[in-house]
Amino acid sequence: MNLPFRIGALHDEPVVSVDGAFDAPGLNLSHWPGNTTPADLKHDLSTGIALNFARLDPEERERRAAGCVEVLNNHYDTDGVCSALAVLQPERALRIQDGLLEAAWAGDFFRAPSERGLAIDATVSRLVDAERSPLALAGMTDEQRQNTALADALERVPRMLEYGIESETVLWHDMLEAWRSDTRDLQSAVFDDLVHLDYAVWTGPMGRASSRDGAGTFDPGRHALWGRTEADRVLVLGPTAAGTTCRFLLSTVSWFDLVSRTAHARPDLAKLASQLNGLEGTDADASTCWRHESMGGASPELWFGEAHASNYEEHADAWLRPSGLDPLVLKARVTDAVRAAWTFPDDDDDDLSMDDLQLTRGLDS
Repeated sequence: MNLPFRIGALHDEPVVSVDGAFDAPGLNLSHWPGNTTPADLKHDLSTGIALNFARLDPEERERRAAGCVEVLNNHYDTDGVCSALAVLQPERALRIQDGLLEAAWAGDFFRAPSERGLAIDATVSRLVDAERSPLALAGMTDEQRQNTALADALERVPRMLEYGIESETVLWHDMLEAWRSDTRDLQSAVFDDLVHLDYAVWTGPMGRASSRDGAGTFDPGRHALWGRTEADRVLVLGPTAAGTTCRFLLSTVSWFDLVSRTAHARPDLAKLASQLNGLEGTDADASTCWRHESMGGASPELWFGEAHASNYEEHADAWLRPSGLDPLVLKARVTDAVRAAWTFPDDDDDDLSMDDLQLTRGLDS
């Protein structure tokens, strides 16, 4: 499609909006909540939607995008880059569609269908990082930085998928190594799989530090966690002599508009944090306390520790601190919150049994 592409604010003219920006007039190709994507193009990923658009006859693509003056997104990320590629270069994108989908899954759902997908996602993320990007981003505004990274990614990503990811090793090697270390850490943890609540719990070995750096807390990253479970909500406990670190994460599965599964109501993180602060004996405005991110975010979390500025971080060990609460109490309280938000088809409101709370199995090695 011979249209310019940019990341930026909406305007009044029709556009092909990919992955976000769905309040604009024109054609929307997005899995974000509130999207207006045509029903016949729906997919769990915006990249999948854009690839469905790419499969249409050229005349049909032109008809659906009639009057549109550009391709537009309102943010920079891997799914958005891959979506734009499918719209702008449909024939090329269809030849590398498996790799594009793998990268988009790694980016938007923190899942790891392949190391190649993780490497592409890491590359796209690194390109926009002002401190670590190979691009000259110093002094740019956020919008300029994102559009500069976007222009590069639209050429770099398909090249990596066509000729191999090895040429860009410097951009993804450390992130992939961290994922491998995190995966090894999960293999040594106890795994509670509460499938009926779309909920999983990992409890690390007593005093086990992260093998990522040989120090810190038991803190496997988001990609390792959701690479090992399809559960929407995940609790990570790290028992130590000083107490237990705790990170409770909700995935994007319960936020995006999906065709493969129905999203369940999310646990109330604000209420849970308040309850845990009461048990802990800490004030909500203390420097170290139970905290949570906004429930309106795509993948919010709750933790005990210090404040931090950014969302969706891979690891949290920089601000996690050991809670004085017993790990079984933490597990029970979080499970109660999950259960309170859950609706069974024939819900009899019975309490969870101890089997629910203590059912465990080891991860496969």
